[in-house]
Amino acid sequence: MKTLDTKTDDKYMRVESLNNRISISNICKSYTSDLGVEHKVLNSVSFEIGQSEFVSIVGPSGCGKTTLLKIIAGLISPDSGQVTIGGDSPSKSRSSKSIGYVFQDPALIPWRTVYENIQLPTEVNRQTGNTNYRNTKELISLVGLSGFAEHYPHQLSGGMRQRVSLARALSINPKLLLMDEPFGALDEITREAMRYELLDLWNKTKPTIMFVTHNSAEAILLSDRVIVMPESDTGDTTNITISLDRPRSEKTESDEIFNQLIKKVRSSYKC
Repeated sequence: MKTLDTKTDDKYMRVESLNNRISISNICKSYTSDLGVEHKVLNSVSFEIGQSEFVSIVGPSGCGKTTLLKIIAGLISPDSGQVTIGGDSPSKSRSSKSIGYVFQDPALIPWRTVYENIQLPTEVNRQTGNTNYRNTKELISLVGLSGFAEHYPHQLSGGMRQRVSLARALSINPKLLLMDEPFGALDEITREAMRYELLDLWNKTKPTIMFVTHNSAEAILLSDRVIVMPESDTGDTTNITISLDRPRSEKTESDEIFNQLIKKVRSSYKC
């Protein structure tokens, strides 16, 4: 009988050197409501991510998952604590195009074609003298949109628009790809298809990925490790190693260990 490996400490330390490490150390963040009440969202959150690791962040609504991603992306600053990406600060990593971000809303420019939307970061890179970008035609093929290069966003399905958003994020060859509920607005059939497309793409390109989701099964299927955010600001994050072989497929979801892992993740917070 298969048994669940409950170790939560070693696999995610696949860090070859300091230059490849993403380090989140003692991050705190609070917001003040319109009534002047302070709400602490993140309290001394710490963990590390190794090169090419796929890590999902799960937890109850309001626990700070999106806030944490924004801090890592350099979009907002923490009240205290430090984030480094390959030894650099988030702001420096963002300015050097080391971070790609995929939102739940693809946020495509409606008057630009698929090709032009994907190429937008490349155009900015060229203007700044940065030549670290990927071939747009190759990216279109990689995300399964061959034949749609000249289509506009309104001509695409929700899943296709999200593929464009993903290709655009990958166009700058980011060290780190941040994905905030990227499949949350999709229907279940499309969402399931996108999971396997993302797995296939990650297997081919191996970027480091941080993936925020409310779906425990989705997190387990995709990830090397799942980080469960605490329900309250007084709790600690829980690291759960996903001891499932890769590559993963539909058969993975019927694996006994897969179901044990779902129970373990869900028991770590109130769903």
